[in-house]
Amino acid sequence: RRRRSRCASSMHAVGASPLRARLASFSSFALLLSAGAPTARASSAEQPACRRAVEKTTSSPGGNAFRSASTTSTRMPAHYRHDGVRIQHDPYSPGMAEKYGTPGNTDDEGFDPYADSVGAGIYGGRVKRDASNGAVVIGAQYQNHNTRPGPVYAGGGYTPVSAAIASFAKELRSGEADSEEATTLGKLLHAFPDLVNDVSTGGATPLHTCGMSQTNQLATKFIIEKGGDIEALDTYGYTPLDRMASNNLGVGARALLAADADPRSAHGGGEGPRRIARSSEARDVLRALDDVLDDDVRHSSGSTIVTSVRVFSSTRPEIDGLYVQRDGTVSVPVKFAEVCLQNGWEVDSTWSALNGGAEGVWFAHSAGETKNPSYVYFNKNDGCWWIDGPDGLGVFKASGPPHAPPGASIAWRALDGKEDQPTLAAYRGAAREV
Repeated sequence: RRRRSRCASSMHAVGASPLRARLASFSSFALLLSAGAPTARASSAEQPACRRAVEKTTSSPGGNAFRSASTTSTRMPAHYRHDGVRIQHDPYSPGMAEKYGTPGNTDDEGFDPYADSVGAGIYGGRVKRDASNGAVVIGAQYQNHNTRPGPVYAGGGYTPVSAAIASFAKELRSGEADSEEATTLGKLLHAFPDLVNDVSTGGATPLHTCGMSQTNQLATKFIIEKGGDIEALDTYGYTPLDRMASNNLGVGARALLAADADPRSAHGGGEGPRRIARSSEARDVLRALDDVLDDDVRHSSGSTIVTSVRVFSSTRPEIDGLYVQRDGTVSVPVKFAEVCLQNGWEVDSTWSALNGGAEGVWFAHSAGETKNPSYVYFNKNDGCWWIDGPDGLGVFKASGPPHAPPGASIAWRALDGKEDQPTLAAYRGAAREV
């Protein structure tokens, strides 16, 4: 039987029992029965993979229907985890034992409402993929813990990246690795750089997994440097910062905020990290949010602006590769201009009406426009990022904020109706050669 998450570093150790991750309150905390994805809650330094559960509320036409259980009209006894984070569901409410099992008899890979924890079946676990194109299989999620369709659990426990994140800090502390690059995580991302935004159960990316425990959060900055998507949404509508808030992970929260993560995360349609932190009584994250001096000057630092993007697409080799930043106020993609002229549209005014990336940037293929005129840009008209091919026509699109190109494959949709999806890595600061 799976142990309670005592140490994130051991969660994925070979031969060790998988550690449960604690779910945090997304919007409405209680059973994670409805449309929210498990929010990662941090456990103490010895308990790495903790998260809270969320409760189902009536869906509103606006989208995400979660709200904090602590704000409901029905009073319930306050429950706290050993690390001081408030549990936002009643572990002993009617139906809990029938769905998840009695204390001591819950599914190791599922939700344990008494320990306020989840296993690999719900968050951070291996997912099924289409053998023909590698696309993540979407369907019913494990235990129907989240009733929204999401990545289907393949069995086999946590993903290699989740395991490597759990051991990252321990390897450095013990001297097993003499540098971040020499850790299991560093070696894995060097060999397979697309795994920086790998998709696991619950729609969790590596940065979401960093938000699952005190130990895991110590890999946050490293994942960001490797191109992690700071605004990725899991199937619960939570960003990595929301996960940090649900688990009171101040170190991880500060790393995300320093990289320009949205302190409101409004684009996800959720509660926003401050409300989540208040519900969880996550004081470390509240202090981190308070230290963000002025939200209005976000996106102005050269160290946080995305300077290059790596597109990974084995099914569309024409768009695969590194894309470098271009100033959209002085340059227009060659093929964009060509398509405009073919349709009788004025080039500059059309580009000005559509291009909306942070600071007006867009990204040109590093091969040069004469060799490969593919490009990536944010379309402010529809609020989506577009990957346009060498012919200037759209290949993939994904909704997301203008300062953060979506990284997870499940965020992208092929415009020709096919089911393949790319993975992206977004590099901030100095441009990368990948």
